Amino acid sequence: MNKQTLTLGIGFLATLIATMAMAGEMAGPDEHTSTQVQKTTAQASSVEYIHKTMEVEGQKYIWTIIIPPSAKKGGAGLLFLHGRGQCGDDGKLHVKYGLPPAIEKNPESWPFVVIVPQKESASDWGFHEQAVMQMLDQAIEEGFIDKDKIGITGLSQGGHGTMVFASKHPDRFVAAAPVCGYPQVAFDEEGESTPFPSMADFQSAMLKIVENLKDIPVWIFHGEVDSTVPVMTARVLNQTLESMGADVKYTEFAGVGHNSWSPAYAKKELGEWFAEHMED
Repeated sequence: MNKQTLTLGIGFLATLIATMAMAGEMAGPDEHTSTQVQKTTAQASSVEYIHKTMEVEGQKYIWTIIIPPSAKKGGAGLLFLHGRGQCGDDGKLHVKYGLPPAIEKNPESWPFVVIVPQKESASDWGFHEQAVMQMLDQAIEEGFIDKDKIGITGLSQGGHGTMVFASKHPDRFVAAAPVCGYPQVAFDEEGESTPFPSMADFQSAMLKIVENLKDIPVWIFHGEVDSTVPVMTARVLNQTLESMGADVKYTEFAGVGHNSWSPAYAKKELGEWFAEHMED
């Protein structure tokens, strides 16, 4: 894809999204640091959950470490970022949708120690970067995960966070799988929806994301009939990465709306793909 084609593609996407109601739910059904720990095992489950709290710059966060029986403590890890609909401080919603229930259903398909933050604010994940990186650092320091074997994934707002964190920290993540995500900031620091950017700003946001994202393997997932985050977002992201010679895969689910996380995390191939990129 040449630069002119890429510009036209991103411009078409910007025009398309600008006509849609992007201010609605974009998430799903839906310190360093005093840390408190609560260790539990789900009823009738062999999956272990370790619940922690952290305070960073006056904000309190809940985060959970999920350890399936197939995972090796001190080995491969995944960071999972929830959607906007799972924000809060209940310590429950962030493990209710997406990857965590997929682990419960097929724990053997996910041989990773999984770090799952919960943010109280509806603001985009980029505003919580310091806290999330500190969670990863603490998980490494406490021997839960190997610093050289960490993947990242997330759904909707968490898909956006996956793009942002992976592009800003390509040295920390060996692979990234954004699900129904978006490249631009959609919710400001107060959690309020932002005005849709101009075509130039949207194009800039996309190119800023892919500049470093192209340096790690990426698998993009999206639903064909997503009415919350238009599928053209994922198509253009995929085409842009391909044009840069990136190691990128793209899966579009026919007839599926915004909840493409269900078929995405049901794919055992996704767990295998992450594992391949974490091999010694």
